[in-house]
Amino acid sequence: MTSSVPVSAQEGLAGFASIISVYEHRVGHACRAVASHLPPLLKSFPAKGGTVLDNACGTGAATQEFLKVHPSAEVSATDVMPPMVQSFKAIIAADPALAAQVKDVRLENSETLTYPDDSFDAVLTNFGIFFFPDPVAGAKQIHRTLKPGGTAVTTLWKTFGFKPILWEVQKRVKPANPLTELPLMEPWCDPKKLERVLTDGGFHSIEFSVVKEASWGRDKADFVLVLLENFGAMVSRNWTDEEKAKLGLVTAQVVDEMQDKFCVTDGEKVGCMMEAWAAVCSK
Repeated sequence: MTSSVPVSAQEGLAGFASIISVYEHRVGHACRAVASHLPPLLKSFPAKGGTVLDNACGTGAATQEFLKVHPSAEVSATDVMPPMVQSFKAIIAADPALAAQVKDVRLENSETLTYPDDSFDAVLTNFGIFFFPDPVAGAKQIHRTLKPGGTAVTTLWKTFGFKPILWEVQKRVKPANPLTELPLMEPWCDPKKLERVLTDGGFHSIEFSVVKEASWGRDKADFVLVLLENFGAMVSRNWTDEEKAKLGLVTAQVVDEMQDKFCVTDGEKVGCMMEAWAAVCSK
């Protein structure tokens, strides 16, 4: 199978910036669901108090899910993208309880964090490290800013439940084209890549677990919109305008005809299963 043209981390960030307005609907809700599984992995985190860095925080999903379990923790957060920092600050401003729990939200590069050494009991990097141009430099910063005995949790996607749907769509619209891949994220689906990065960053004992969550639409029609928000960028490089114009109709047809094969349901909700790696390591 032929892969797509490689995508750099900088290109990935640029593409990500273009969809911030639809981030929660497109993929953020699935990232948030995975983040809800992270607090139990931090077995050494203080029962009261404690300090956390939400690294590459996005709109703050990991912070919000963590504080549901550890409401007395103090959180700092960083992201390299101004719209994400602005979005998270707006969410905090509208929630007095959250404002009392989040110490600061900074516009910072995760490869050059300005926090002092040994600052945090935990560092969470939820679906961010594959965007780092130099992920080893980012891992070194995670290690540096952790307190001795502190724990880092880093998440990555393991499988993408929407890919079989995309491939079926592609077979119907552009069958001669190589099946579309995700060249930025898919190399990270092999946990050995993240293990090497974290080891080079200074960590020695790394444990992986698998988290299963779904990417949902409110109903079948809304799930088709979720898919189209994802598929549009994936086919933008090598589909003609005429082929792109067929994407919406054919995607709806595939979901309608093959829902039992490709989809999961929960009441009215329709979605596809996703799997994530959660890597846990201590300093």
